Amino acid sequence: MISTSGIGFIFRLFGLGTSFLVTMLISRLFSVGIFGNYSLAFTIAQATALVFALGIPSALVKIVGNNSYTYLQAKKLLIKGLKITLVFSIVPVMFFFFGAVFLSENVFKSDVLSNYFVVICLVLPLFIFHELFLFFFISVKKFKLYNVFMFGLPNVLLLGFLYLFYTLKMPEHYTFIAFAISMLIVVITEVFMVFEIKPKTADTPLSSGALVKTAWPLLFSGLMLYLLNWTDLIMLGMMVDEDEVGIYNIAYKIGTLGFLVIVTVNIIMMPKMAELYGKGDLSGLKKFIHKSTRLIIFTTLPIVAGIVGLSSYILSFFGEEAIAGQSTLIIISTGILFSAMCGNTDQILNMTGNEKVFRNITVVCFLANISLNYLLIPVYGINGAAIASVITNALLNVISLFYMKKRLGFYTFA
Repeated sequence: MISTSGIGFIFRLFGLGTSFLVTMLISRLFSVGIFGNYSLAFTIAQATALVFALGIPSALVKIVGNNSYTYLQAKKLLIKGLKITLVFSIVPVMFFFFGAVFLSENVFKSDVLSNYFVVICLVLPLFIFHELFLFFFISVKKFKLYNVFMFGLPNVLLLGFLYLFYTLKMPEHYTFIAFAISMLIVVITEVFMVFEIKPKTADTPLSSGALVKTAWPLLFSGLMLYLLNWTDLIMLGMMVDEDEVGIYNIAYKIGTLGFLVIVTVNIIMMPKMAELYGKGDLSGLKKFIHKSTRLIIFTTLPIVAGIVGLSSYILSFFGEEAIAGQSTLIIISTGILFSAMCGNTDQILNMTGNEKVFRNITVVCFLANISLNYLLIPVYGINGAAIASVITNALLNVISLFYMKKRLGFYTFA
């Protein structure tokens, strides 16, 4: 686990480094406000992609692991997922195409976001397919391919196209067009990596209907979990100016560096947990989860301590305006440390037949998050959004630990 996670950690560091370069490039060469608009469009596109991926990406990992599918069987399952999501993606594409002006002017009170929403129409199907390919690589334990297509190629391409459009003095929404073009190249490459010109035949003993049925609870929990982390940004986009949205997103990106180890280990844990649970090896599952949680805690603590101690210095790299987000960064980092101490409670429930329980937990926490953001943002601004995020994530972890003990008989740490 350590060796595989170590490789993933290196790739994730590279991905974070290039992601911060993207943030700096847009913030410094364009403006913090334009980065705020880019962040808002990206968040909306990603949330929509999660909805219309129908939970199938996570279902791939669970089904392949629980049933010990071969590579060819997993590939056939992937094809079914691609066909289903292609059909459903038509709905959001039409929505954003015809509703671009209305959303921009009436919901977000902006004259420029309509161009971003039109670009979302182009990028959505690609975003969904990309998610499916990434989780396919996880399900068949091809972690190197996952790391390359998650952290390597997309950001490198994005950096190149961003700089190109800056030198050509293109309008601000071309920052998001750069992302769309990068995603197109990535998905085409993924297709060539997975599929042969003359495909081999294999039977997958699972119908498209059964796939959707398995994926349905995972869809809601995955979406709610995503919105728990990004509702604050969307609500800030409605309640404060674009500069504050940009500052908050910079602070959030830095603060979530603490998630570096959590997410890296999680990628290794998901298929292994599904496999152990599918075999009925609860003793082995318990030992595996305890070791993983200890690894997460011991490696996350120094990262969070470094971010808090150097918060002002780190933010200064993104411009003088970004330093205003120092207290926001400290609040977010504190919440990340608590999540690390609780372990990967979300995927433990999802991979052990408790996805409906976790779905219900996320719905409750999502509603709490909206309420807290609504109450705290008008009073405390971006700090209010950070406080709301920390409280709801703590609530989610505590409730998940309770149900984990109730359903599986043990906690993540003892």
